[in-house]
Amino acid sequence: MSTTCTTADTRSPAARPRWRDLIAAEWIKLTSLRSTPIVLGLLVPLYLYFAHGGAATTYADWPTLAAELKRHPDPAHDAFPFPKFLLLMATAGTLGAMTVAGEQASGLIRTTFIAVPARTRVLAAKAAVLAGTLAVVGLVIGVGVWGVTLATYGDRIPGFSYGTPGVARAVAGTAVMLAVCGLIGMALAAIIRNTAGTVFAVLVFFLAGPVAGKGRVPPLDADRSAHVTNALPGYAWGRLTVMDPGHTVERLPSVPTAWITLAAWAFAALAVMLPLLRRRDV
Repeated sequence: MSTTCTTADTRSPAARPRWRDLIAAEWIKLTSLRSTPIVLGLLVPLYLYFAHGGAATTYADWPTLAAELKRHPDPAHDAFPFPKFLLLMATAGTLGAMTVAGEQASGLIRTTFIAVPARTRVLAAKAAVLAGTLAVVGLVIGVGVWGVTLATYGDRIPGFSYGTPGVARAVAGTAVMLAVCGLIGMALAAIIRNTAGTVFAVLVFFLAGPVAGKGRVPPLDADRSAHVTNALPGYAWGRLTVMDPGHTVERLPSVPTAWITLAAWAFAALAVMLPLLRRRDV
């Protein structure tokens, strides 16, 4: 006579981690590092300062500006300066990368997956917390820089408000852009699996890439080079913040194309990250 022993997962559905528990756990992880709230807290006043500096320069130079520029001013150049916002994108990408690379280096991600074997749920919660946090920061920055610009312009450059066409698009685009950059950083960390290498890749992608894209991309002609450059998330965001395209000399994508580009980068980052962290040993 023999007996057969079988084992099964006896956990009830109620014992499985709930989404709110996973979200809360990832939020604690994100904010437990002292550097994260400090960096996010400093970004807002820093970019308000940048906006004030640009608007103050325009205000001081207004009497000497050409008549054409006075007829078609574009305060978005002061509120959303492209070169300075590249640094913001790199910062968001680095924060996103560290949520994965930091846990891989410390071994915390192994503990997390032991506690919650459903890796897809963990990674989805991690991506949601990061993207949501960065989107809120981007929204605050977008609203704030526009308000500072309007206040600095004063009565010398009237005619703009929060209801000006293009403002809502620029603010929303800034929130989406930061979230997308964070997801790209996470994807790079999942691919590279090395903290220093990931940070280097993030800086190259968000800083060197757009700068190099201003020149012609060999061996492509000018039109194809422009298409490659416009496919970068930085230039897609840049198009969303332009209120008067007549002031620009570069080839610009359409507004719908810019939105689609940001969405495509977000989906691509998730499509790369989730299978890698689900299947291979961390």
